[in-house]
Amino acid sequence: MKTNLTYNVKAIAYETCCSCIDISTWEQLMKGAVKANKREINRLVKRFEPAIYNMLALNFYNPYDYFRTENHFVVVHSATEYFFKIIPS
Repeated sequence: MKTNLTYNVKAIAYETCCSCIDISTWEQLMKGAVKANKREINRLVKRFEPAIYNMLALNFYNPYDYFRTENHFVVVHSATEYFFKIIPS
């Protein structure tokens, strides 16, 4: 699915990953999740969380889908979900 959507956010901040939370918290964080624009989220992660961008090597191909919810972007890498809190503009 190709989209040209640009997310209007002031910043993002790493919150947690799925291995650090229980299933009920994960379900709350994923509530209402829809597929998201990988390229745009990678750009935001690179800008606001460069250490995580480099750690996950997001400059290389990643076969997993990304998601967004009302309050979070979810980067899936190596079958692990990384939750980034959206700070709206």
